[in-house]
Amino acid sequence: MAVSAGYLPLFLSFFFLVCFSKNPIPALSDTTGLATKVCKSTTIFDFCHAVIYSDPRAPTADRVTLAFIAFELAYANTSKAAYQIASRDKDVGMQKCQRLYGWAAQSFSEAMGNMYSQVYGGLDRLAVKGEGYARDCESSFSDRPSPLSVMNQDLINFSNICDAVSHLFPQDADGDSLIV
Repeated sequence: MAVSAGYLPLFLSFFFLVCFSKNPIPALSDTTGLATKVCKSTTIFDFCHAVIYSDPRAPTADRVTLAFIAFELAYANTSKAAYQIASRDKDVGMQKCQRLYGWAAQSFSEAMGNMYSQVYGGLDRLAVKGEGYARDCESSFSDRPSPLSVMNQDLINFSNICDAVSHLFPQDADGDSLIV
């Protein structure tokens, strides 16, 4: 198959990009990294993989870096959702959800503070709080469909990712990390 003269520069550009680039598609090249293994342990692999690999540190992340990525992204998403909820009508359900999302963001923030102090015990408890808050928010609209269903599902998914990452840190019965 011959390449027409009009497409030759495009073809050569693509050829050189593929042949001489060190890593043309970094997120897809790492299929055995720790981040991918963690995502495989969640119930939402595609969501997890897309979220975690949105951070350039993910392909080479160790467990501490991966924990920071997960909790930072969960915190940012939850804080943004809380802000969006605050800008909506202030009915009782929305007010409750705004408080719940604030508490979820606070839990993720506490986890990050603990990690900055090199305390990894209890990350799982802080991670799953977000899921509980999302479910409570969803149920606060029992008289009608929840206008926050998508946000609530995202919060549940972020909590699931953080919980999966937290299991990289073995803990004793008191919730204290065994290995730093």
